[in-house]
Amino acid sequence: MFPLTNAEPEPKTPSCQPTAADCTTEASTAGVLKVGCLRVDPSSKTGKRIYLLQMIIFPFIPIAALIVQNLCTMVSVALATRDATAINEQIELADEVVELLTTLQLERGQVAYYIFTDGNRTNLNSVFNQTNEKLTTISWQNWKYIFKDDQEFQRHLDQFRQNISRSDESAIQEMNWYNVANKYILDKLSEIIRETSVSGVWRLLIAYKNIICAVENFSIATVYGLYYFGRGNLGTESFSMFVRYDSLAQNYFTATQHFSLVIYEEYQRFQLTFPPFENMTLRQLEIYTNRPRSPDFHIADEYYSTMSLFLVELKRYQQKIHYLIREKMYQNINDARYQQCVAIIILVMVLSISPLIIILVINATKTIQTFAGTLITRSLELKHEKRKSDQLLFQMLPPPVVRQLKQHGQVPAESFESVTIYFSDIVGFTQLSAVSSPMQIVTMLNTLYRLFDFIIQKYDVYKVETIGDAYMVVSGLPQRNDNRHSGEIATMSLDLLHGVHHFVIPHQPAEKLQIRIGINTGPCVAGVVGTTMPRYCLFGDTINTASRMESTGEAMHIHISQKTKDSLDLVGGYHMQCRGPMEVKGKGVMKTYWLLGKEGSFLSSCEEDFLHIQKTQDFLQIISGTQTKGI
Repeated sequence: MFPLTNAEPEPKTPSCQPTAADCTTEASTAGVLKVGCLRVDPSSKTGKRIYLLQMIIFPFIPIAALIVQNLCTMVSVALATRDATAINEQIELADEVVELLTTLQLERGQVAYYIFTDGNRTNLNSVFNQTNEKLTTISWQNWKYIFKDDQEFQRHLDQFRQNISRSDESAIQEMNWYNVANKYILDKLSEIIRETSVSGVWRLLIAYKNIICAVENFSIATVYGLYYFGRGNLGTESFSMFVRYDSLAQNYFTATQHFSLVIYEEYQRFQLTFPPFENMTLRQLEIYTNRPRSPDFHIADEYYSTMSLFLVELKRYQQKIHYLIREKMYQNINDARYQQCVAIIILVMVLSISPLIIILVINATKTIQTFAGTLITRSLELKHEKRKSDQLLFQMLPPPVVRQLKQHGQVPAESFESVTIYFSDIVGFTQLSAVSSPMQIVTMLNTLYRLFDFIIQKYDVYKVETIGDAYMVVSGLPQRNDNRHSGEIATMSLDLLHGVHHFVIPHQPAEKLQIRIGINTGPCVAGVVGTTMPRYCLFGDTINTASRMESTGEAMHIHISQKTKDSLDLVGGYHMQCRGPMEVKGKGVMKTYWLLGKEGSFLSSCEEDFLHIQKTQDFLQIISGTQTKGI
């Protein structure tokens, strides 16, 4: 049995219990009000009037603050509404240009299909007519800074259509007209979106711009893909342009998924449910190889159809983002209006209740003035006693045990199936004590244990006891931590050993301090023993074995039992070496091990640890400081 506790021997200190005279003085001093450069006693007639006037004026301060807050809310609501309205207007205007852009992309694809395959001119003329109809629906007066007028745009478009031919020399150059026109429209559209990206929908706006750019670049890359399958190979410049536009499209689409989780999820489902997706990927890889091949209009037609379906899906994403932007704008406006209504209701309630509050404040102030002195004295005494008792109790017992003791008045003994016990002592402590003064030994142990206490705070452990040069720590109680207790103690032991290695004996800096460490894992029973001076005690053979591991160990080594070794094997990541069978007093022959290290970097900086313990107050200083503040 080891009736051990984490409490240090209590030094005899003079009582700091405040007397009645002290409390009276404190009450009188605490009851003085400072008004400007004057001090006013609230118990006097003048002091009561001043104090009452202050208590009447103070409630009006939050009322004024509330009015200012509501004004700020109204301004914020107005700004949010303005931004949302501006974004809606810009998006509505942009819808026309996006539709025109989509129409031109479709026409470009059909022209490429006609040029590089055996497409029908009749179908091409049908697409031209659709584009012309779309041009007639555009509100050109809203886009004067992009297009001079519809007639000039139509004239350039008709001139390009008349020059379409199936000549290899001019095919790609002819298609460039669409790229230039669409790029110009995209640049202007990007400026619109960038100017309106000032609200909470900036992520969706960026995703909207990116998906439009992705569709455009995929559309251009499809043209070069048709050229490859329809003509058999791509020239150096054409191949580089395919790589460029396809890479840009992939980057824009990836950015779109990054800014919109909805699009990312829908695209993942699309890949699984779209059968030609794998074939489309293979065709793109084939284009990237750019190996010369025989022209195959059938494959070109298949590639064009697959990419068209893919572009339709991307345009659906584009519409989805457009819908989310609108939905977010409406939500922002509704939220702003709701906040405005709440602010108005609160303001009306405050203005209605304010007179009643003033009356209650006057009555309460008079009552408080009557009992002010008594309350101050009692509160000071109570705070002082509670602070002192809490400080002492938390130093003597674990926090969970203290809380249980306060709630139920008693703490029953508890059995723990598996905990890990740590023992250590200083090698050669007797010889060191013989050549050192008592004050030097106390100073050294105080510095060493403050270092130990700081290090073990990083781990899920509880310091049970320090007796002389012996130091005992346990993990796994009073709060169970599954099977982590052996790992916590092992890592803590390595950290403590590292700290001792850099520890300097204050009065003998040339000498090196060495410790022995013993660890054992097993069951034990723990409980609070005693009433006058309660102690948290551990009982069981596990503690005895841990003590034997320490006493039979070697300097600056961590000696562990077979049970601890088995537990650490389950945790993993620790380096151990078999010491072999050895005779242990009271235990017979035992197979033990050395704990050598742990994988990875876990050791703290010794300089930071030593700096911390120099700044940290010890227990007596904390108690003394607390009492001083309390009285």
